[in-house]
Amino acid sequence: MISIIGAGPAGCYAAYLLAKEGKEVQIFEEHKEIGLPIQCTGLVTSSIKDILKLKKNIIINEINKVKIFSKNNCLELKLKDKNLVLDRKKFDNYLADLAISKGAKIFLNYKFTDNKKNIIKIKYNNEQETVLKTDYLIGADGPLSQVAKSNNLLKKRKILTGIQAIVKLKNDNCIEFYPSIGTFAWVVPENKETCRIGVASYKNPKEDFNKLLKLKNIKNTLEIQGGLIPIYTPKLKTRKDNIYLIGDAASQVKATTGGGIIQGLKAAQTLKDSIINKKNYQKEWKKEIGKDLWVHLKIRNIMNKFKEKDWDLLIKLFKKDKIKSIIENFDRDYPTKFLFKLILNEPKLLYFLKFLL
Repeated sequence: MISIIGAGPAGCYAAYLLAKEGKEVQIFEEHKEIGLPIQCTGLVTSSIKDILKLKKNIIINEINKVKIFSKNNCLELKLKDKNLVLDRKKFDNYLADLAISKGAKIFLNYKFTDNKKNIIKIKYNNEQETVLKTDYLIGADGPLSQVAKSNNLLKKRKILTGIQAIVKLKNDNCIEFYPSIGTFAWVVPENKETCRIGVASYKNPKEDFNKLLKLKNIKNTLEIQGGLIPIYTPKLKTRKDNIYLIGDAASQVKATTGGGIIQGLKAAQTLKDSIINKKNYQKEWKKEIGKDLWVHLKIRNIMNKFKEKDWDLLIKLFKKDKIKSIIENFDRDYPTKFLFKLILNEPKLLYFLKFLL
């Protein structure tokens, strides 16, 4: 028996892959509905199509225009491959249905509380406690993972707080990034009339969020969403005996943008291989996505020290034709594929390495 805590994308996709291999899989989700509450922008690169075939009703928008703003400058990009805006509730339920179709069982309103070796404790409706036996325990239960905590795997890590609103805002179907508001801020169109607008911040998320609303002249919101975003922690241990961490619980998240859907899905693939073929999980997922996550982290550490003039300079350099073309043609999920090429074509980018000291 394989017990997965958390029915988010990483947990459900891992369940699907393992059940497909004939394993007995059960998922315990603490919420009453899969996909709620929404705690994600739902913006992914088109490389997700290399992992999953998505139903059309899951993709609510496709965008290839991006604008990145500093105080005195703006970089406009036209991406070779469109970014996809997902309906997160439908996406999560789609993955859950895939898992169920292969025999996995999902139990809603069940909260994991503790485990000792092969015994796990869960509470239904936060009241009635049940004790179960399991052969494997997988923590897919978010940045404050109780599975990690119960097994001394929740080491010190940095966490961003994200606040997002659905707002009425006419737009030209262009993603906007504001890297100097909070830790970063975004505007992602759902359609020509409605956007997802939000910030991620270490210290003052409400203050930064209000700053963004003021900038975009937003006075009313249709819906407020929020959640915690873990920053990738390279030294975090993600396996202990028969216990595994995946997705946000393993901080498998891009530190530059807070995105982790594709990384969680790829980690699920390596988790399946690790269990089925008895491979080293930590080694396998790091081989697959670890180098790129490390580069994202170093870039984030550099950007955290930027002042307005540094953003202005970076955008000025990015606007050069060769550099702009590289950015437009490569997938931002995989900076190891193009970062060296950027520096080779614009050595002035080496200036920013001083912020790593």
